[in-house]
Amino acid sequence: MNIEVYSVKGFAGNLLKNKLEEALELNKLAFPVSLINDVDQFIELGLSSVPAVRVGTKIIEHPTNRALDDMVKTAMELILEDEEESILVPIDFTPESIHGLRFAQTMAKYLGLGITLVHVRYPVYDPVSSVALNVHLARQDEKKLEALASQAMEEGLKFGLNTHISSRVDEGSITDSLTDLLHEKKFRMMIMGSKGIDTGIRRLFGTISSSVIRQGNKPVIVVPPHTEIKFPGKIVIGFTEELIFNNTIESILQFGAKNDVLFDFVHISDDKSGFKKLKDKLYERLMTQRDLLNGFNIKMIPSGDKQIHEVLLEYSHQVNAGMILLVTKHRNFIESLSHRSVTKRAVIQSDLPLMIIHPEAEIKDIDPGVVSPA
Repeated sequence: MNIEVYSVKGFAGNLLKNKLEEALELNKLAFPVSLINDVDQFIELGLSSVPAVRVGTKIIEHPTNRALDDMVKTAMELILEDEEESILVPIDFTPESIHGLRFAQTMAKYLGLGITLVHVRYPVYDPVSSVALNVHLARQDEKKLEALASQAMEEGLKFGLNTHISSRVDEGSITDSLTDLLHEKKFRMMIMGSKGIDTGIRRLFGTISSSVIRQGNKPVIVVPPHTEIKFPGKIVIGFTEELIFNNTIESILQFGAKNDVLFDFVHISDDKSGFKKLKDKLYERLMTQRDLLNGFNIKMIPSGDKQIHEVLLEYSHQVNAGMILLVTKHRNFIESLSHRSVTKRAVIQSDLPLMIIHPEAEIKDIDPGVVSPA
């Protein structure tokens, strides 16, 4: 985002620039602020007074009765309003959570999104130092997270990953914080590493399964340790009737068309006649969107004496899939399929990225190319 301060050389312009930079730092936004003193540019822009601020294409001028602080407030409202959509990445500073960040950087490049790192900490109160200790520890966490964001951006540039990464530290319950954040408009999805230690990602995934997946409407990708950092060229989708009778499939196909993704639709069941009906309906839906198809396969795999997640993972490896997509529904669908158990076990045992999404989720702009359970 371009932020420019227009002013004649002097105290007011420098002060306004400094105030804007302080406000940006306070909001964990790393946008540069340029100071322009060229009168010809004032005229070209049609300014009636200076100092003035331009945020993107919007201009905030400085009438005589307007204080600089008011201009900064208005500018920040525009900046926050126009802030780019982001992938939310929980960080507890374990190698697993940082691995999730690396994977998120690759996804962000293809999806055209920014990244926001969040570290959720519990407040620490000392009977002697009162709130002073907590403030000190919070600031240490902020600096550590800011350093991680800067390092990730620098390393990403070496691989052509020019993604803006911001950071924020929240206090309180991990469950409540992540659930609240995912309801914010700017966050389109969450990507997190799995199998963290101590108070890390294990507890975070418990939060997702019990809160975000059940109550939220944003996609979540869980990235196992040692997963290869690459965009998935093939995605296995465990499909049921739920996938056929909602609009999620259109979003998935649009994603595939943009990024040359192959989709492998897998129905795990021993009911051959039931599968044939589902296959015909799915094929009919796919044919109405044939211009979006890069390649697909529809297959039934008998479950036999194996668990659903075992069959799904085994097949995904056989076809060299880069991701598994599970589509859930809040109540009956999950309960009828024991989907919570399938999801939980898949996350624990899978060495492939696993995306979990509700049929109602708004993925039209993310199109992460993942989808449904078995």
